[in-house]
Amino acid sequence: MKSKLLTAVALAVGLGFVTAAQAVPIAAGSALSLNGNDTYTATATSFTINFSNPANVGAASGSFTALAPLPATGAATMIATLSNTTAAGFTLYTATVGAVTTDLVAASITGFSFVSGALPTLTVTGAGTLDLTGFTPTPGIYTITTQGPTTAAVTFSATSVASAVVPEPASLTLLGSALIGLVPSCIS
Repeated sequence: MKSKLLTAVALAVGLGFVTAAQAVPIAAGSALSLNGNDTYTATATSFTINFSNPANVGAASGSFTALAPLPATGAATMIATLSNTTAAGFTLYTATVGAVTTDLVAASITGFSFVSGALPTLTVTGAGTLDLTGFTPTPGIYTITTQGPTTAAVTFSATSVASAVVPEPASLTLLGSALIGLVPSCIS
């Protein structure tokens, strides 16, 4: 019985080391804000944003704190042009500080709104995958807001936030099976 119990403990410790050596997802709620200049055109049914690179990281929290602040000259690069017809899979931005890099590969543009008037405002939202050196790719959302006269050089802000990672069913099944297999050997 002792040998089975010691085997079970050794296996659990071994699994712990394997898990500890793997990268973890970006912490849920971690946020990265970028800002810079752009020109844009928009209507109620379409938009186009042309980014003037480079952009800067304005603020970072959670797992992204290693990136803020970037040098004043800027080290973030936005996609050159974004529009409501941009195909999925584009890299919205890449930011680098030393050996640390992050990017957001957009899976979709989930919506946009344009408010005309004295100070027109365009807001674009979407979802994608956040990457950060030392972490596993993590689902996230992004929001881009730009305001001012269309076709004039104005400023934008972009914020991306990591979502909670839900373990994939296959991993949970494997872990559950391993734990169930340990119980009978520990009891006998």
